[in-house]
Amino acid sequence: MLIKLTKHEFLSCARIAFPSYIIVLVLSLVGRFLTWLTSRQYILDNIPDTFVKIMQALSSLLSVLYVVVFMSLLILTLFMMVYRFYKNYFTDEGYLMLTLPTGTPSLVSSKLINAWIWIFFSAVVALLSLWITLGHYEDITSTFGNLFDSIRDLIDRERDFLEEELGVPLWVFGVEIVVFIFAYITNFLLSWYASVSFGMLISKKHKILGTLAAYFILYMVTTVINFVYLAAITTIVPDYYAILEESAGKALQYVILGSAVIYVVFSAGYFGLSSYILKHKLNLD
Repeated sequence: MLIKLTKHEFLSCARIAFPSYIIVLVLSLVGRFLTWLTSRQYILDNIPDTFVKIMQALSSLLSVLYVVVFMSLLILTLFMMVYRFYKNYFTDEGYLMLTLPTGTPSLVSSKLINAWIWIFFSAVVALLSLWITLGHYEDITSTFGNLFDSIRDLIDRERDFLEEELGVPLWVFGVEIVVFIFAYITNFLLSWYASVSFGMLISKKHKILGTLAAYFILYMVTTVINFVYLAAITTIVPDYYAILEESAGKALQYVILGSAVIYVVFSAGYFGLSSYILKHKLNLD
């Protein structure tokens, strides 16, 4: 049932996401074409000045529009994930969805899996559109190429020092960063799912205000616990300040791994809260 729910949710989101992706990529292509035209002097010399000004104006307008659409794409992805959760379970659709022969954990899981799928797709489209838009600027591509080469040379040259500083092999540190990012984004998504669920209990007439109030409460609780953790490790971990002075990298391990664990724990809590409310406390009246 989880696979069927995930597939159904994917197709529903695709009706909104794919047209948005097409718009972003088309704007990128048109913008690049206009930039190419306005950068060819032999073309500009053989067309009327009026057309040159029109092309330059269109190029500038498309650049602004592209930035707006690009940012909207990222925001739309997150908004769509939260809105779909609300629409499926806390509107009239909830009468149908909650009668399906599956548990509420599967309902929440299908939303979370799709959220990650569409975040990945949106990131790929965003990078592709940036490459289309900026790929022909040699200064930009050479700058990023030189930066990448410098970082690679630094890692090759200072690998032993970096691993000694961090206290772990570099590939382990890379895995830790990936786990931390995954835990953070998962916690962010589930915190909104929990906020929507809890917000319905806070205010049934003003659901948006209830959701925002619930998110603020959950966010403050998470932030306070993170601060408590950061303060606690300075006393719990033996010789923490000595470790910090000796190796900032090793001290960083405590922060990254500890924060990742906190995000995982809170994600589990948000997941359980959302599932519990959907099963025991939901009232669609």
